[in-house]
Amino acid sequence: EDIMLRTQTPAVYDKWVKNEIPFSDPAVVNAIDIFGKIATDDKMVDGGAKAVAATDFRDSPKGLFSVPPKCYMHKQASFIPTFFPEGTKIGQDADFFYYPPYASKPDLGTPVLGAGTLVMITKDSKGARAFIDFLKMPLAHEIWMAQGGFVTPYKAVNKEAYASEALKKQGDILANASTFRFDGSDLMPGKIGAGSFWTGMIDLVGGKSAQDVATDIQKSWDAIK
Repeated sequence: EDIMLRTQTPAVYDKWVKNEIPFSDPAVVNAIDIFGKIATDDKMVDGGAKAVAATDFRDSPKGLFSVPPKCYMHKQASFIPTFFPEGTKIGQDADFFYYPPYASKPDLGTPVLGAGTLVMITKDSKGARAFIDFLKMPLAHEIWMAQGGFVTPYKAVNKEAYASEALKKQGDILANASTFRFDGSDLMPGKIGAGSFWTGMIDLVGGKSAQDVATDIQKSWDAIK
């Protein structure tokens, strides 16, 4: 998903997520191929390509903290410190930076991929509507920001309310994004995003070509239409 946002316009990303362009479209195959060339290179992966599908997600950052380190970078979401060794200090023992855009694609700006907290009214009332109005205020965001585990794109907030410098840095990345998109696999039907897309990536690191993986995923999508 990140590679798609850095090689294609947001409009193409949206069409891909809705299957308005097929998984086997050259734009998607290109992104899969770029990922595959990294993930299947034994010199670029802790444990080699065979470890990509075999490593428990919770164990994936451990190579950063071995002595000497087994890897120096780990591409992951903002919640990954949950799985860091106890006592790890962000900014001292480990740090992070914005996954940069492609130098050859300056027109795509600085996209950010993520999830989000959605609030809706299930039983209409004055109280429910007042609560929604409260959530639109900077104060509501600042209360969450101070608790940790929450970043906001709302530019009217006081950034000093963040519980840590790491959260403040994450908040700046989000607030300064030129494009934000939700995680593509999460938006796709479950049988695709958590099914054939997932298994397709395992097939990819197992040696299957990007084109064949993309074709198989599209076949599974066609089957549920």
